[in-house]
Amino acid sequence: IIGILTTVAYPSYRSSVNKTRRSDGVAATLGIQVAQEKFRANCPFYAQNLGASNICGASAAASTVQAAATSREGYYALTILASSATGNAYTVVATAQGSQTSDTTCTPLTITYNTSNPNGLKAPTACW
Repeated sequence: IIGILTTVAYPSYRSSVNKTRRSDGVAATLGIQVAQEKFRANCPFYAQNLGASNICGASAAASTVQAAATSREGYYALTILASSATGNAYTVVATAQGSQTSDTTCTPLTITYNTSNPNGLKAPTACW
């Protein structure tokens, strides 16, 4: 009886844990959005890189926004999608790491901000 209960309950438990940990990635990507908006107020484009301080370079590729490359709880690695940062757009990618990699249907989490999607285009949609 215990074996049957374990077989039925464990996958549900694992799914619940993954969903809870996913909020770490969601919060981190939204934190980068706030940092990018503050950065953009003083620079003619969004930053392509994450780092310890804000640096407005000669282009988006040469600019850095102050933000961590790992989510607060460490379940996600954060990046800005290569060459996605411009004067009016960027894409943040949160890739699961460690035990969160078992959440295969929701890694990576991406959110794209541009003039067509000012509230962010979130993918995979069901994971947000």
